[in-house]
Amino acid sequence: MPKTIKQLHQVKLSSAHLQLGMYVCELDRDWLETPFLFQGFLISDPDDLLALKSICEFVYIDLHKTRALNLDLHALANTTQRSEAVYQVSTSIETEIKTANTSYRNAFFEVKTMLQHVFEGEGFSTGNMVVAVRSCLDSILRNPSALLWLTRIKHVDQYTAEHCLNVGIEAMALGRHLGLGRKHIELLGLCGMLHDVGKMSVDQSILNKAGKLTANEFEHIKKHVIFGRDKLNEDSEMPPQVANVAYSHHERLDGQGYPRGLPAHRLDFYTRVITIVDAYDAITSVRCYSSSNSSAEALRILYANRSAQFDEKLVVKFIECIGIYPPGALVEMNTGEVGVVLSVDPLKRLLPKVALVRDADKGHMEQLIVDLAAEPLENGTRKYWVAKVLVDGSHGVDLEDFTIHNVRLSDGAS
Repeated sequence: MPKTIKQLHQVKLSSAHLQLGMYVCELDRDWLETPFLFQGFLISDPDDLLALKSICEFVYIDLHKTRALNLDLHALANTTQRSEAVYQVSTSIETEIKTANTSYRNAFFEVKTMLQHVFEGEGFSTGNMVVAVRSCLDSILRNPSALLWLTRIKHVDQYTAEHCLNVGIEAMALGRHLGLGRKHIELLGLCGMLHDVGKMSVDQSILNKAGKLTANEFEHIKKHVIFGRDKLNEDSEMPPQVANVAYSHHERLDGQGYPRGLPAHRLDFYTRVITIVDAYDAITSVRCYSSSNSSAEALRILYANRSAQFDEKLVVKFIECIGIYPPGALVEMNTGEVGVVLSVDPLKRLLPKVALVRDADKGHMEQLIVDLAAEPLENGTRKYWVAKVLVDGSHGVDLEDFTIHNVRLSDGAS
């Protein structure tokens, strides 16, 4: 069959060979699975170039609209090499925890203030929220383990504010893991921190009800997505993706979500990310009506509901990002000692850096940091390995007290 005129000036190109000035007219996946607003655009932003190289294996270039004419695109079309953007950890967890703690506290203040203003029927500063997002993003780009550790400190009476902040942080960590550029990661953070703003406009007695909701009460709570969309749309400076996520983060790929029951082909990239992260943080949190689950259980639930409720590719990437032993998780070692996971090398996910805080008899011990990936082998075996993940708070280990102690250690070392 002869090629159409349209096909004659389109070239399939490995994403590794993309450059600024090229016009992308088609992707190797649905456009809604990417952070791009337009279905066809000139690559003029380095962040967009980075996202294309990270997300896509190949794309189609329109030769007529491409400005990067110094390359033989037809020759490059015969190669399939793929280049993924990778961020490097540039600070140690022991150093980053101090800065991350400050960023987390400042961002929490801004999120809480924003929610309070909405509750009182007032407006809020989008600029302040962007500043909070950017401060957290700087830390995440240097070393995501520090802020991921802090997202595991939970308070039942601060659930909504902490949840919004944590979803923003975890979404940015996933964006970093995907290799997105700063612009797209920042937008994920803003979507996460503002996704539940509508909860401030529902009946708070129903929102905080300890028991099971009635059908009518649940229908009322479901309105938070509409309230959130409407509130965010009041601000002309708010990116449209943020209001859309607030409206759509309870939709499902199988069309069984709310409020519109949208099918998969109508759910954009930002919504797909936030639905995953929102569920993960909720499952691992203590709420007024339910206890928390371990990170491992939350990831199991996400994986079990891939394709039906969540984007399968993004679920797999999120599991890679969080890891089996996420920062802040409480673990028991083969020796019986108990510790807190500080960080994990992405290339050695089963060998985290752990701060031991309980001895084999589960008594207090002076903190001892062991890096399983760096521990020398003794007769071909390791001295330490993780035997199991524990529920947060086991054996009297308070993660907040542990964090304060380590921030002080960081102060002393600086």
